[in-house]
Amino acid sequence: MRLLVSSLFLFLFTGQSLASQLEPFKATYTARFNGISVTATRELTGQEGNWRLDFSTNTLFAYIKEYSRFTDRDGSITPYHYEYRRKGLGRDRGTVLNFEPEKGLVLNVSNPDRDMKDVPPHILDKVSYQIQLALDVASGKEDLQYQIADGKKIRNYTFAREGTETLDTPMGEIETIKVRRVRDADSARETTVWVAPQWNYALVKLVQREENGKKYQITLTKLSINGKSVSAGQ
Repeated sequence: MRLLVSSLFLFLFTGQSLASQLEPFKATYTARFNGISVTATRELTGQEGNWRLDFSTNTLFAYIKEYSRFTDRDGSITPYHYEYRRKGLGRDRGTVLNFEPEKGLVLNVSNPDRDMKDVPPHILDKVSYQIQLALDVASGKEDLQYQIADGKKIRNYTFAREGTETLDTPMGEIETIKVRRVRDADSARETTVWVAPQWNYALVKLVQREENGKKYQITLTKLSINGKSVSAGQ
């Protein structure tokens, strides 16, 4: 489930150009996984040059908390700290990473044996890359490729635009851009997201299908930017 939860993309910003300025926000989602309904929240706090993005979800049997601290400059995101905690859903898990891009290092505080050296200069974590993707979609970039520090490995993520689609959501009817994660030709996994330019690329919906046929879906139900609620009429 960690990979599924980490697939939530953060496209939640204010009425100015997304490529020029991030704004604090709080978003609430209804999520379904194997028929189980849960509520998840995403929140961006901080100010220009110093941000923190949090994700959390709780059920009777488990919780997941994940966050990244990062800086932004000229449309480029640079993470410096990432944490992931999961309790329940089987074995409890946790990861803490510190980024030292000027030294080409990603230090695994949870397991020093998994420190990464000589990492690419634009390495991201599993939360901060979502912000970078949002910035790139908003600026019209077509080359949506990212290198992600995941445990002791560096994973390559690639995305492609798939046109527009109007969705009927709990917040009203909204025009969206459809974005799909590109996987190997023999992979049965599918990840698709719908983001709303009118809400400055807010994530409206995400659907993921696993190789075993199981399906995971999230839907945006509430969004506030700088403390002000957002709806389809705005």
